[in-house]
Amino acid sequence: MNFLITNDDGFDALGLAALYKALLPLGTVTVVAPATCHSAKGHAVDTKTPLRLERRIVEPFGDILILHSSPADCVRAGLCHVMTSPPDFVIAGINPGANLGVDLFYSGTAAAAREAAILGVPSVALSRLLHPDFPIDWDRLSAHTTRVLKILLKDRYRLPAGHFWNVNFPTVADEQYPDEITFVPQGTLPHGVAFRVVDRNVDSEFLEYSGVYRDRIRSESCDVKHLFDQRLTATPVGPSMTFAMPTLLHSRVSLIDASCAD
Repeated sequence: MNFLITNDDGFDALGLAALYKALLPLGTVTVVAPATCHSAKGHAVDTKTPLRLERRIVEPFGDILILHSSPADCVRAGLCHVMTSPPDFVIAGINPGANLGVDLFYSGTAAAAREAAILGVPSVALSRLLHPDFPIDWDRLSAHTTRVLKILLKDRYRLPAGHFWNVNFPTVADEQYPDEITFVPQGTLPHGVAFRVVDRNVDSEFLEYSGVYRDRIRSESCDVKHLFDQRLTATPVGPSMTFAMPTLLHSRVSLIDASCAD
């Protein structure tokens, strides 16, 4: 198999190296990664300014390409400029920090996988929940990632065009990750968003985000609940954000009778 990989933490992130090592037993790996961290910057792309694409030798990859732009742009450049033929899969990660529920609107990791899916290449986003009592052993996570991808890359789990798998590893003692994948829907409930004032002057306040990630509300069946219960989760994510309203979609309404009084 041929793979294109990227991330949102930058080319020198430990998670990208762990992903590279996880994929080596499965095939050939091309790396196009951001020059700097783009965490939580979503699906940004730059179509206005020239993008610097830099070739460099970096361990453990060897020859890689570093793009001075976003994760989604890395996928665009990789698929539409660097590679002469499409890879079998695009894999994004491994992100240090979960990407669950509404995180997928902010996540650069998910954006990279989504961009690949939009461009017609099957893709997977990989993340690992953080906890101060459970530091990441990247070697163990890399080995378990190989096991997970051996399953999800099979034809049986191939998603429709435009869709991608969003995978999250839990925090567990001694990195003893579950021996099963739990397939779950994406949660849609909000974070417990909060801010504190860290400085102020005459006409301004300086706010620091103070929400606690684990305090977010969750349904019993969603990815957030299952991951926090220490399950390894996989969610099939689609490209459309259109809400299904069968009585309205594809219909028309006249504006002729509309008035300001209404």
